[in-house]
Formats: sequence, structure tokens, C-alpha cells
Amino acid sequence: MWKLKPEAEGRTAKENALWMKEHLEALLGVVPQLKSCEVGINVKEGNYDACLISTFDSLEDLAAYKVHPEHVKISSYCKLVRENRVACDFVI
Repeated sequence: MWKLKPEAEGRTAKENALWMKEHLEALLGVVPQLKSCEVGINVKEGNYDACLISTFDSLEDLAAYKVHPEHVKISSYCKLVRENRVACDFVI
């Protein structure tokens, strides 16, 4: 989940959340290890602005996703526009 800066990189927090949603979800089919990907944008004020839910077959696949060049490009932008990030990786 990300808490976004009110404005960053010439966009509002809402615009950056939409940018992140579009680009992260577009990685499906590009990053072979990524099995599903959905970005939800908070519809209420406060708390975090966006949340990524993605699935992988293994923790090794998650690790490969994290360093995939196309993911790294998007992640680099996300780092510029966020105030905070939290993550929870778990096995089902």
C-alpha cells in the first residue's frame, strides 16, 4: 500500500494513483512470474491511497518480479511520488 504525496512529478496524488494502477496492471503478461495483479485506489479520505494485490506461484517468482526491468521502471517512479509504503508478503 502507498500513501502518496499530495503533489509530485507534476501530478496530484489521485493522478499518480491512477498512473500507478495503469502501469502496474499492465505488467501482467509482461513479467512472466506475475500471475495476477490488481491495484485498488482508496475512495475515502485518509489512510493509504492505493493498494497492490498480486499473486505468484512462489517466493522465488516474487523475487524475480521485484528485479524485472519493467517492474523496476515503475517502482522507481512510485518511490518518487510516495510518502510511505507498507507491504505484506504471505504464502497461501
